[in-house]
Amino acid sequence: MIDKKLTSVILAAAILLPQICACDLIPDRTVETSLPTVPEESSSELTTTSETTEETTEPSAEERIILKTSDGKTVIDTTYVRTIADVTPEMMTADYWIGEDDNEVLMTPDEISEFNYNNRAIIKAADNKTIMPHLEDFGDTFDGNILKIFLNDNANSIPKDPSKYYLNGKPTTAEYWQDLIALSNIENVPEKITVKYGFSTKRMTVRMFPTEDRVFESASDQYFDSILYSECMPYMPVVVLHESTDGEYLYVVFDSFSAWVRKDAIALCKDRKDWEARQDHGQWLVVTAREIRLGNDPYSPLTTDLVLPMGTRMELIPAKSAPKTINQRSTYGNYVVKVPTRGTDGYIKDELVLIPVSDDVNAGYLPLTPANIVRQAFKLLGDRYGWGGDLQANDCTGITREIYRCFGVLLPRVGQSSSKGVYKVDLTDMKEKEKLAVINELKPGSLISFPGHMTIYVGTKDGKPYVISACGTFVAPAPGSTEAIHPESVILNSLYVRNRSLVTWLDKSTTALTLKKAEPENIEG
Repeated sequence: MIDKKLTSVILAAAILLPQICACDLIPDRTVETSLPTVPEESSSELTTTSETTEETTEPSAEERIILKTSDGKTVIDTTYVRTIADVTPEMMTADYWIGEDDNEVLMTPDEISEFNYNNRAIIKAADNKTIMPHLEDFGDTFDGNILKIFLNDNANSIPKDPSKYYLNGKPTTAEYWQDLIALSNIENVPEKITVKYGFSTKRMTVRMFPTEDRVFESASDQYFDSILYSECMPYMPVVVLHESTDGEYLYVVFDSFSAWVRKDAIALCKDRKDWEARQDHGQWLVVTAREIRLGNDPYSPLTTDLVLPMGTRMELIPAKSAPKTINQRSTYGNYVVKVPTRGTDGYIKDELVLIPVSDDVNAGYLPLTPANIVRQAFKLLGDRYGWGGDLQANDCTGITREIYRCFGVLLPRVGQSSSKGVYKVDLTDMKEKEKLAVINELKPGSLISFPGHMTIYVGTKDGKPYVISACGTFVAPAPGSTEAIHPESVILNSLYVRNRSLVTWLDKSTTALTLKKAEPENIEG
């Protein structure tokens, strides 16, 4: 078990969190899906044991059957790809789940803007009273005493027994944690902070302390970093409040959380007016692939090999306004985007970048339709699980954020199932038959959640509802199976998989919601 004091470190880092890593399905939890904490039993078995499978012999060419959908498309060849017990090969494609009526637009851009405003995250300190302003509510200055509350919560919450946490395979010491507190530079927080505005320039983990150290609950664990808080994506607007003692880290407020991030990942705007203009300039180019990677450019080292995950948006320059050449390359066959990079003075240095039209990107947000949500979700199938955004991957709430950002929807990093102004049904006290009836009426792409986990519903087949999620642990639906499986991946499965107490995800499900304008009696908030 994690030390209760360290659990409160995560609370202190800027927002009220659950006691479980979303997606590592420990039984008998009653908390909301949220930012990651270190899960119970997240230990060494993840890296020291491998899953056992039945022995199989590869079939001959004559024996192999390549299944095709009704329109002739080849589906997953399970000769080489394993699936869960009740998942068939044809289920592994988005088109299998998409019906003729799934192109209905669920929300218009104006309705999405209203949804985003009504569902802004509330960032709280450990006392559950002290609150950070929303990004747009910061002014020129900020009360330093509020920031001190957040930083002191961390300082007061270091583990009582440092030997139970491991850095580079060795137990930490009390001196190690005191050094992290010193790096937080609490004594030098001014009474009145001069607020700075900027943007993130790369994908980066954000931390509870100003360090890149990875601290784990066991010497062999490499998945659940105790100091990691969340992740930032490229080109997110931020507010900068403080700097670490060594000058290498900034304490930054994002849309859903606040934490420490490496200084070289943040570029400052000249003023708030510049910051606001960069968020409302016209058209965006949106990454709709799992991720794209900018190429090597000898003239642009700040953008070379930069990874842009799903949902990243960049200012799109109209062809008539774009230069004919960029960095000695013709712009033919490319989108031209303007991205913020960090100059040597710490301020934004705009760079023009070419994005091939062959990349999986979209000029503008995708229409918010069930079909589009499902297609985006399937692009992540099989991707690595990244607790809190670690390992350049994501957890269950993280992937829903990435997917829905493709439509301009900004889901909070915490409490997605509490979203207001949507069609929502409380499943908590329903019997299985009632739940199935409700779920069967959901639009594909709806969210189904239970304490500790968030899933994306794709459809029902033979009476079984199926979902996609980034999952750490489950027990297979096969009769008699009790072995905990650790996919650490984005997977497709029915809601009849189970947690470690052998309770099905269906039985555990507490909320179903669809991001659409609901009838008045079904609107919450």
